[in-house]
Amino acid sequence: MASPRNEWEKRISELIVESKKHETAYLERIGSFAVYIHPTVYSPKYFPETLWYGESLPSIVQGKSFLEVGVGSGLVSLHLAASGSTVVGVDINPYAVETTRMNFKANSQAGSFFVSDIFGNVSGTFDFIFWNHPWQIDASIPQELKSEKTFDEDYRLLKRFIAQAKNYLTEDGSILLGTSSYADLEAMVAIYAANGYAHEIVRQGQRSIGKGVIEEYYIVQVRQC
Repeated sequence: MASPRNEWEKRISELIVESKKHETAYLERIGSFAVYIHPTVYSPKYFPETLWYGESLPSIVQGKSFLEVGVGSGLVSLHLAASGSTVVGVDINPYAVETTRMNFKANSQAGSFFVSDIFGNVSGTFDFIFWNHPWQIDASIPQELKSEKTFDEDYRLLKRFIAQAKNYLTEDGSILLGTSSYADLEAMVAIYAANGYAHEIVRQGQRSIGKGVIEEYYIVQVRQC
């Protein structure tokens, strides 16, 4: 079970402050991969959800085509490429795209990555589209959590993502959302339904972020009814 929300907010704020002490890109071994991490991306050194998604998604995707929105350091997409998927990734942050390309080359994997605001520069269709979305919507959260990586007021970005995703899915394709037990899951279900989608939580997991605080994550599969 996830720790109480107030304990999580305190600990995650500490980790965000710590992660921001890096002024240049740094190299870390995260799971099976050595990855460079740019200080402007959500760091898998401090936030274990990225590795959990990377390890959990291949058994769902099973080698089919995969688009990741918000690639960050590229760690999730590296797992998919290594498991046989054709991988495309986008991020609004050009440093994330540059770093992901570097990490794919360093780990001898193939993928295509470019700058895009969600689907703005995406073309083609995919069997799976994944986004570890910014799931916090409460404006009263600590200031450290109010960034484009973690905060989406009224789920405006999620609404756009869900509404547009159908244009980039194959006939039997699915959206895969990475989210948290602290998210407003009822509001998310309403967004799916408004766009004619059914949903299912297909993976659930937990990780420690130190000082006795536990996070809980979900992978939600979203597809046309």
